[in-house]
Amino acid sequence: MKKKVYKIIVILAILSVGIFGYIYSEITGKKHYETILTIENDQPLMKSLETLPGSKNLPFKLYLKYRNSGRDIKAGDYTINGEYNFKEIIDILESGKGKMVKITIPEGYSVKQTVELLEKTGKINKEKFYSELNKAAEDFPYYLPGGNFEGYLYPETYFLPETYDEKDVVSAMLKQFLKKFPVEKYGNREDFYEKLVMASILEKEAKIGSEKPVMASVFYNRIKKGMTLSSDATVNFVYDYKKRRMLYKDLKIDSPYNTYKYKGLPPGPICNPTLESVEAAYNPADTDYLFFVAKGDGGHYFSKTYKEHLRFQQENK
Repeated sequence: MKKKVYKIIVILAILSVGIFGYIYSEITGKKHYETILTIENDQPLMKSLETLPGSKNLPFKLYLKYRNSGRDIKAGDYTINGEYNFKEIIDILESGKGKMVKITIPEGYSVKQTVELLEKTGKINKEKFYSELNKAAEDFPYYLPGGNFEGYLYPETYFLPETYDEKDVVSAMLKQFLKKFPVEKYGNREDFYEKLVMASILEKEAKIGSEKPVMASVFYNRIKKGMTLSSDATVNFVYDYKKRRMLYKDLKIDSPYNTYKYKGLPPGPICNPTLESVEAAYNPADTDYLFFVAKGDGGHYFSKTYKEHLRFQQENK
């Protein structure tokens, strides 16, 4: 009987050591993380931590309880990139040193609108920002006629260090663009630039994503037939998008971006498009459409003839 009890004690001791060793190795062992965390005051901590790999495992929960149940963790946005163990991650969250600033660049913003938005944060100087863009042009792999970065500042939510400067923002945005559009996939620089120009027009004209390939087919069809693109968005770009509604007198402005006056694509993008718009520019729908007009609900009515186009315009006045 004593031998059985002794064996049980030994087995339990071995299991305890094994479990302790596992927990210890999970807490102290480093793993690679590429994670964005948003710690919010108004929601349970474990809800905020659920995007952290391993946070649902028992070792992490036990260690978090040991660390005052996370009560010393500071709210904010954090980017956890690199090799860390659980202890180091909690240290970062408690110290607040890894806190980031979240900046969202809306889809379809032009470079000028983007810079104006960044200036409103109070940390970006317009002249310094453009200076950093000019420096970045030296190593940027895509076509930049006249150093024009229109189209290349990818619309995204960026997490930047609290002490970010103009160089940090430029670097983050261009890296994101190259991540979305790797050079090895889009090798023909001039062809890509033309697609980027088309994509920027689609970004401004189409409110519904599924319509972008159809709208692309309209513009390509018009180019093939020697027609003007007649895009209000390209003209509004000349007015810095200050026009809520384009009037006939506005369409008379003499600019290479006025696609009512000049055939073909404008000389450059009119905004910074999304991946969805670029893919639509590369993969237009197969249609015979030559016209489209807004329905009023965000969608468009597409037509093959001018007569049909006029009829729908009259019906939707």
